[in-house]
Amino acid sequence: MNERVSGPVFLVITVACLFIIIFGIRGTSPILNPILLAVVITIAVLPLPQKLVERGMPGWLALALTILAVVGGLLLVLVLIIVGMHRLSVQLPTYSENIAERTAEMSAWFQNNVPESVSTTATPSSQQVNTIALSMGAVVASSVVQLFMTLLIFIFMIITAISLPPASRDGLKTAVPILHRVTGFTGDVRKYVNVTTVINLLVGLGDTILLLILGVDFAVLWGILSWILGYIPTVGFWLALIPPTILAWAEFGVPTALIVFVGYVLINGSVQNFVQPKMMGDSLRISPVVIFLSLFVWGWLLGGIGAILAVPLTLLILAVLESLEGTRGLTVLMRLGTKPADEAQKQKARQQLSGLWDRARGFGRLTTPTAPEQSPKSEQ
Repeated sequence: MNERVSGPVFLVITVACLFIIIFGIRGTSPILNPILLAVVITIAVLPLPQKLVERGMPGWLALALTILAVVGGLLLVLVLIIVGMHRLSVQLPTYSENIAERTAEMSAWFQNNVPESVSTTATPSSQQVNTIALSMGAVVASSVVQLFMTLLIFIFMIITAISLPPASRDGLKTAVPILHRVTGFTGDVRKYVNVTTVINLLVGLGDTILLLILGVDFAVLWGILSWILGYIPTVGFWLALIPPTILAWAEFGVPTALIVFVGYVLINGSVQNFVQPKMMGDSLRISPVVIFLSLFVWGWLLGGIGAILAVPLTLLILAVLESLEGTRGLTVLMRLGTKPADEAQKQKARQQLSGLWDRARGFGRLTTPTAPEQSPKSEQ
C-alpha cells in the first residue's frame, strides 16, 4: 500500500526547516561573520597572485605579497580607526559643551520665533557622554577581535585555495576544475567587491579632502568611515553622513554643517551616478529591490557584517540557484529590471516558473514501494 504525506503537512515541515536554518544562522552569527568576510576577501584577491606570477614573480613570493597587502592594509585601517576613536573619546566632553551651547542658541531662537508649546531639545549630560564613549570602546574592541579572526581565516583560505592541487603549488595555476568552478560562480562577487572598493575609496578621499578644507576634526576617521559604510547599499551613505555633520555643527555652527551635508551628497552622488555605472556596467544583473531587501535580511541575520556583505552573499545565492536546473527560473524574479536575457532563456524560465507549483505539490506526495499485488489469474 502507499504511504502519502499531504501537501499541508509537507508545507509545515518545509517551513519548520526554514525557520531552523534561519535562526541557526542568526544564533551562530559570531562564528559565521569572520568566516563569510574571509571568504569574500579571498574571492576578491584570488586572481592577484597569478597575475604576479605571470609577470615573472615566484609563486611563494606572490602569495606572501598578497597576504601582506591584505593584512597590512586592514591593520592600517584598524590602527587609524582606533587612534581616531581614542582621540574622539578624549574630546567628547568638549564637543558636548559645544553642542550644549549650540542647543541653547537654538532654544533661544525657538523661544523668540515659535510658540511656547514647542519643546526645546535636551542637552546631553556628562554621564551620557561617558556612556557613548564606553559604547564606542566596546564596538571597537569587538571589531578588533572579529578582524583578527577574519585575517587568520583568510590566510588559511587563500593558501588552501591556491595550493589545492599539489602539482600547481609553485606555479599557482587556477585552471584546476575545482578552482575553475569557484571562479566561474563568483565572478560577479569579485567584480562587485573590487569595483565597490575603488568607488568607496574615491568617496572617502573626497569626503576627507572636504572636511580638511572646512577644518572639521577627525577628517581621516570620517573618510575611513565613509569607505567602510559604503559597502552597505542604500543606507550606508546616510550613516556615514551623520557624525561629521553633527561635529561640524558643534564646532562651527549650522552653515558649516550644511556645507558638509551638501558636499557629501554631491561627492557621493557624482561618484555613484557617473563613475560606478561605467565601472560596473551591466555585469551585476540584480534587481535594486532585491538589493534593498537583502540589506535588511542579512543585517537581521548577521548584524553589521551581514549588512556590509548583503550584496556579495545575495550574488552567491544567485550563483547557486542558477547552477541548479530546478531553481534557475527563480533567478528571473530576482533580476527584474536588469539587462534582459535572450528569448530562449526567458522562455525556459517561464516554463520553470509555471511548473514550480506543480512540482511543489508533487513533493508533497511521498510514496514507498510495496510488493505488487497478485492478479486474480495468478492466484488461480
